[in-house]
Amino acid sequence: MLKSRRIRLATWLAIMAAIVAALAMSFFESANGRIEPRAKNGVLDLRDWDLKKDGALRLNGAWSFYWGQLLTEGAGTDSASLAKVPGTWKGAGLPGRGYATYRLHVRTRGGDGPLALQIPAIAPAYRIYADGKEIAQVGTVAADKGETRNAYFPQTVEFTPASDEFDLLVQVANRLYPNGGIWFSLTLGAEGDMLHRQERSSLADMAVFGGCALLGLYQLALYALRRSERSILYFGICCLLGAIRQWVVGDIYLAEFYPDVSIRLLIALEYLAFYGGVTMAALFVRELYPKEFSGKIVKSLAWVGAGFIGTVLLLPAETYTELIGYFQWVALFAFAFFIGGFALASWRGRGGALLQLTGWLAFVASAVHDIFYSKDWIFWIDVQLVPYGFILLVFIEVLELARRFVNAYRTIGTMSDELIAMNRMKDEFLANTSHELKTPLHGIMNLTQALSEGRSGPLNGTQREQLEAVVSVARRMSNLINDILDLSLLRNNGIRLRRGRVDVRAVVTAQEEVFRHYIGSKPVSLRLEWPESLPDAYADESRLLQVVYNLIGNAIKFTPEGEVVVSARAEGAMLRISVADTGIGIPEDKLETIFQSFEQVGTSAAPEYGGAGLGLGIAKRLVELHGGAVAVASKRGEGSVFSFTVPVAEGVREMQEGSFGDPDSAIFGAARLSAGRAEAAASLEFPEAVQSEQAILAVDDDPVNLRVLKTVLANEPYEVLTASGGLEALNLLERSGGRIGLVILDVMMPGMSGYETCRRIREKYGLSELPVLLTTVRSGPDDLMYGFEAGANDFLAKPFQPHELRARARTLLEMKRSAEEAVRSEMAFLQAQIKPHFLYNALNTIVSFALDEPQTSHDLLLHLGRYLRGSFDFKNKQRLVPLRKELELTEAYLSIERARFGDRLRVRYEVDESAACLLPPTTLQPLVENAVRHGVTKKEEGGTVTVTVRAGGGSAVITVEDDGIGMNSAAQAILSREAEGAGGVGLRNIHQRLIRMYGKGLDIESAPGSGTRVTIRVPLENGNDREEERG
Repeated sequence: MLKSRRIRLATWLAIMAAIVAALAMSFFESANGRIEPRAKNGVLDLRDWDLKKDGALRLNGAWSFYWGQLLTEGAGTDSASLAKVPGTWKGAGLPGRGYATYRLHVRTRGGDGPLALQIPAIAPAYRIYADGKEIAQVGTVAADKGETRNAYFPQTVEFTPASDEFDLLVQVANRLYPNGGIWFSLTLGAEGDMLHRQERSSLADMAVFGGCALLGLYQLALYALRRSERSILYFGICCLLGAIRQWVVGDIYLAEFYPDVSIRLLIALEYLAFYGGVTMAALFVRELYPKEFSGKIVKSLAWVGAGFIGTVLLLPAETYTELIGYFQWVALFAFAFFIGGFALASWRGRGGALLQLTGWLAFVASAVHDIFYSKDWIFWIDVQLVPYGFILLVFIEVLELARRFVNAYRTIGTMSDELIAMNRMKDEFLANTSHELKTPLHGIMNLTQALSEGRSGPLNGTQREQLEAVVSVARRMSNLINDILDLSLLRNNGIRLRRGRVDVRAVVTAQEEVFRHYIGSKPVSLRLEWPESLPDAYADESRLLQVVYNLIGNAIKFTPEGEVVVSARAEGAMLRISVADTGIGIPEDKLETIFQSFEQVGTSAAPEYGGAGLGLGIAKRLVELHGGAVAVASKRGEGSVFSFTVPVAEGVREMQEGSFGDPDSAIFGAARLSAGRAEAAASLEFPEAVQSEQAILAVDDDPVNLRVLKTVLANEPYEVLTASGGLEALNLLERSGGRIGLVILDVMMPGMSGYETCRRIREKYGLSELPVLLTTVRSGPDDLMYGFEAGANDFLAKPFQPHELRARARTLLEMKRSAEEAVRSEMAFLQAQIKPHFLYNALNTIVSFALDEPQTSHDLLLHLGRYLRGSFDFKNKQRLVPLRKELELTEAYLSIERARFGDRLRVRYEVDESAACLLPPTTLQPLVENAVRHGVTKKEEGGTVTVTVRAGGGSAVITVEDDGIGMNSAAQAILSREAEGAGGVGLRNIHQRLIRMYGKGLDIESAPGSGTRVTIRVPLENGNDREEERG
């Protein structure tokens, strides 16, 4: 493997050597070929050069040079010497600072049209003349040092020569840099060609600047997220320094945006970018390959770079610019060091090293090219390559960093998978071990408890105490196993909260006896302090109680004697619950660690208090899952105060309601009604689904669960209604007219729980009248017991199978149908019963009219027959009958009674024809009979019975009123016994049937001597109800 890598490296080096040789040959060829015309003795002959066809060219060569003179025309030729352009005059034995004039006589072929001269930043101050006319100026050129003003920016100017030959005079003044002269080449070309050349150069420079700046900022942002990766920091700074240098050299775009920028600032930024870039590059390569790059050399380069940066910050420009040559040698050494290090890394087979070596070689080659190009040693590539070499190097570095990140994430992924597998094995081990331990542990507890209770024989005090100690230790071990399982779930995010409204005061108070059991015989009192108004918490009730258990248990454990106080208060949108004790307290150095797993105070502060140290850690994590925080305040020997916060339920519930349901579904729309809007819901039309006898009401605060229930029951012959809370469900039941046959009720609901809702249902409906199927995620023995005590018919644990839900629903509905059938049969039997003395009295009355008033006798016989047909109907099992049938039966009965009692019985009807409704069979006549027998006929003078039917508030209001003797405590008597005696159709039976059908029974008003009024309210009849009339 190593041998193959070295073979590839040798092949790559051979290829690079061939490329370098080709470049060298091209250099020598270009150096001897002299492609562009050169200035000689101050004259440039372009008569064989077509500026439009052959393109622009640099005005390089030997210019006429006038030291200490500022000429505007071709005078002073007697004192002229020659100077190389580009170049400095210091090499001619002249001082570096001063002023002079360069002159070039240009001969053209003519016909080139307008020309353009591209002028880089050739000097701190210059002025250019063409044929005696000034065409460009930067700064102020003056013989006096005090009048010279420095500036620093490039430009391109246009001019039109007067003839085929013209003179260019360049006045130069340098008071700043150590070397004066024309530093860079001036380029002459046709106007259009030069403008295109300038645009192309500008776009390339802007691309380099923008790319480096954005990449640098991105790397710094990435470093802010990953502080351990210092290579990102160094590379980001390198990119930003490269962007800054690109901004202040070449075309100097900073000067274009800020024309008044100081030349000293430009020079400082240029030098700082150069020094800092080399320094950051050294630190960067060291981070990439620490074994190949000597730490001592890198530190030395960093210190040298820092020293040169200090000269820029502390010394004037006239001083620190003279030191640039020294740092260039440092940079040359650094680049050689970089290339050598990458070559070594490639030889050793380090990942990405060969690509790095390629990038650095390309960058150094571009720098060497630009140096040779600026010295006018080569001509074959008429463009500066350093920006492109730098971009290539940056691109390669980005690839290398990306490769490292990909490898790092791949490694992390592999390690994460391994850790997950190991963690899963650990969790499985804990779960299996805990379950294996729990069975024998509970056996030990039960057997020991039985022994301590003396079931196997009498025990003395010592034996009983020892057995109770065994039970206590076993119970602690069972709790420890539960804590370990909870801790495992918390660490793996395995606990899912079922949040809802929790009445903290009620929940904690209900467990007060359990907390006192923790205290046992210790001289510790437990006190609960609650404010008069305490908002509900938005939390998982079981987990909230677990937190309180842990904190109270911890307080009792570390309180030998004294008091434990549990309190709560609202703090804005949070509810703070506190547990304070007067125990041993916690040392200050332990306050930060007590919430860590397996940390506890006992081992250091009080060795007699043992424990695994899991309870507080679990409590803290459970609170944080709720979005709250745990706090502790304690002093050694003075006790501790543990407190935690959970969100208040106010506002949270409203947000949830807004997210319920499907806007296209009327049923889901009804489900969005909350408990707070129950009064408004009562005035709404009841859904059409309720008109079916097979309606099922699904109650759940989760709209997803409601959708699941509707989907599971979609193919069944049931109409499914939905409610999102207990109060809304009760409201729907009250308005359903007894048409709902089954309630599927979720236990864990905010506000009114499923248990409480079930209890409220059982206040009006029996087990067979309205079955309730409870659904819950908790189906332990205690949960089942609470559910059945609340009145549930059956339990269904979540998640459930669809066929199981359908089977249980069918069973409960069939049970209800069988019970109703039995009740209807009983009602038919009761309806058929007529007391012998009523029939005897009726026949005697008819006989008494037979001789004197035969027509009256005939009518009475018809009324008696109609009454008997309505009463002796064993097949009369209709659920509801029209009001007119009840009125007909009542009229038949009253006709017979009026004939019997004569003027002592008066009857008045007030019937609103629009108040059509349906009633359970034999509802109205028993009420009228009660008014006759126990009301008006008990008075010697008799009285009046008034039957009133009117419509109001969507209901038919039926009133039977008499002015008889009245009743003492009539409502209680009627509802507690059969008013008709054994075998009759009693008012209590009517009352119960009305409650079952409409949620409201008889409304009785009575007082001695003032008569009695009985009122019934039933829903008005609609089109669907008319089908009830058909037998």
